[in-house]
Amino acid sequence: MNRGLPSRRPGSQVRRTPVRRTGPPLRSVQILAAMLMVACATGLLVVSVLPSFDARTLEIHGAQFTSEKAVRSIVAVGDAPNLFRIQTDRAAEQLVRLPAVKSASVWVLLPSTIVVNIVEREPKLIWVIGDHRYAVDQDGLLFGLVDSAGNPIPSSAGPLVSPSPGSVSSGSPSLLPSPSMTATPLPTPTPKPTPTPKPSRATAKPSPTKAGSKGSAAPSAGASASGAASPTPIVGTSLIPSLAPLPTADPATTPGPRALGLPFVFDRRSADAGLGLGSFVDPVNLDAGYRLAGLTPADVGTTVSGLAVVLDDEHGFTVSSVPAGWVAEFGFYASTVRKVTVIPGQVRDLRSLLLQYGEAHVAWVWLVADVSDNGVITVVPR
Repeated sequence: MNRGLPSRRPGSQVRRTPVRRTGPPLRSVQILAAMLMVACATGLLVVSVLPSFDARTLEIHGAQFTSEKAVRSIVAVGDAPNLFRIQTDRAAEQLVRLPAVKSASVWVLLPSTIVVNIVEREPKLIWVIGDHRYAVDQDGLLFGLVDSAGNPIPSSAGPLVSPSPGSVSSGSPSLLPSPSMTATPLPTPTPKPTPTPKPSRATAKPSPTKAGSKGSAAPSAGASASGAASPTPIVGTSLIPSLAPLPTADPATTPGPRALGLPFVFDRRSADAGLGLGSFVDPVNLDAGYRLAGLTPADVGTTVSGLAVVLDDEHGFTVSSVPAGWVAEFGFYASTVRKVTVIPGQVRDLRSLLLQYGEAHVAWVWLVADVSDNGVITVVPR
């Protein structure tokens, strides 16, 4: 018996539902979309070549240390590009690599204006190397130039290799040359003459003040930074070391409305002679310079009009009166041997000594005898 599928009856037919085709309406939509795309592309092509949309005006906001020339070379305004072809994000990224620029934004205003908004680094100190006065930020980056009155000088220096302290070696070039960014050449600073070496402490003959004298009633000038009492020998004027004179201010320059009004540190170390825009100051020296340059005459109990801070290879840091009268040698500092935390004690020692002897009778003061925390104060009278 055949149990297969039931056989199909002869003459039976399968009913199929007809499919309605919508070919002609669909083709019309495609043709219309293609026409719109062509029209848009043509419109973009037309506006990208029309001279009415060429960049002819550049507005720069917030730039003091960055020159207009440096900004123009990045956004290419000098070539009169069409606004629709300017890559604003890329231009902003290139601007941030300039030494003084911390952040930047670029946008366009139709029909022919490019607007650049720049936020520059905040200067904390003026670091003087040779004939160049650099604005330095909290990380020690030399990012800008100022004149003798502290007025910012716009620079056309090229972009940095990297704005991080660890990526720039001290004393080596840190600017990235670029065909489109021509940096203003900086002459190599000439190292200052080496000062006359100071005498050894062993050659200085102590001459302590007599008991009951007028100076003995004042606070002890022999109190070291660590608080321990130490003798205060006085040596002859023939042993006074010499320092190269400070550069005089240009009488033609006067502080303008944008003058920084920051203290100066005169760096005469031979190892720092090659530093320039984009270089980093040693962090320990930066910290010490910031502390010492921030001192006021009142902090050390003097009546002079100002104080000058010098760093050199022979004496380390020195603070002297302006006009010249006395010099206080604070010495060298290191991150592990002799830290900058001894500076407040040294300042107290200097104040006590000037009070005890009178600043008119003091020529040179050694606030340290070696690199330890226990310094011996030595006074050279005038």
